[in-house]
Amino acid sequence: MCGGSTDADKTFVLPAASVSMADCTYCGCSVEAHDPVYISETPDGKPTTQFCNYGCLSAHIDEAGLTTGTACEWAPTQ
Repeated sequence: MCGGSTDADKTFVLPAASVSMADCTYCGCSVEAHDPVYISETPDGKPTTQFCNYGCLSAHIDEAGLTTGTACEWAPTQ
């Protein structure tokens, strides 16, 4: 498995039509007024976070440092 992750480490993007939540996890705006992205910790689970669009999701990932230290494989000689 890439990076040694497990299913518990993964998140899943859910179709917007399948859920309804009010505020963006990142900026606090109403997600229904935009192009919402819903995230769940299980493939068919209830959303745990929601974002106005992929821009807010990307900004949240950057500010929270969620990609720091997450490389599949890398060596200085490659």
